[in-house]
Amino acid sequence: MNTMAKRPSKKSAIAKAEASKLPDGLVNEAPVAYHVAGTSITALQIYHNPDRKPDGDGPWSNEADKIAWIDAETGLGCIMLRQEDGTISGYTGVGPDHPLFGFNVDAIPIGIAQTVHGGVTYSKACEVNRFARVAWGEPRKERYTVCHVTRTRLVQEYRTVQTTEDEFHEDVWWLGFDTNHPGDLVPDRTWDRRKGDVYRDQHFVYQNCIKLARKLKSMMEAQADHPEGDRSWRLLPPPASTNGGE
Repeated sequence: MNTMAKRPSKKSAIAKAEASKLPDGLVNEAPVAYHVAGTSITALQIYHNPDRKPDGDGPWSNEADKIAWIDAETGLGCIMLRQEDGTISGYTGVGPDHPLFGFNVDAIPIGIAQTVHGGVTYSKACEVNRFARVAWGEPRKERYTVCHVTRTRLVQEYRTVQTTEDEFHEDVWWLGFDTNHPGDLVPDRTWDRRKGDVYRDQHFVYQNCIKLARKLKSMMEAQADHPEGDRSWRLLPPPASTNGGE
């Protein structure tokens, strides 16, 4: 007799999330403890996005699909968000006082960009839903947004607020990375899997998020330690020699 529980279908999981008393797959009304990478963080948002959950059992089965929190050491907002291909991307936000605020991806110093897996591949302001309304006719749902947790609505308000369509955020700039590089296992790309590909789980993404947060914080502190107008702190060290110093 087979006693294994049958995993709910993606269709029924989506219906369950939409029928929840909390909006659009949100799990928590107030900050809660979330265990990841051998530690516990205080999650401001935990979302389940069943439409993005990979099919079949795997390390993703018991993972949430969006977690937003404030890094305790740096005070910077962080987000882990599952993408449409089933992978998880990570993001860290900085304010207008940070030297990289407003910088595009290709302008991020290599010493910062290479802090995370695959390098920094995302650099944008909070996702503004009024732009989404123009492009797609409806605001982007909260469970998919890279939008800030440092100056956010009280989590309790998510019971009645479905989206951020009425808010315009310009005071946080997000730097992020993804986990669909060569060597990464992409759950929904079954036709392109190679032996040895590794699924980058939430533990992995979390560790990269906090590494980036600490690097960004140290850059801000370095700026504060130099007189106004002195940009020498921005200079990167020379590249390491590849010929043994000859």
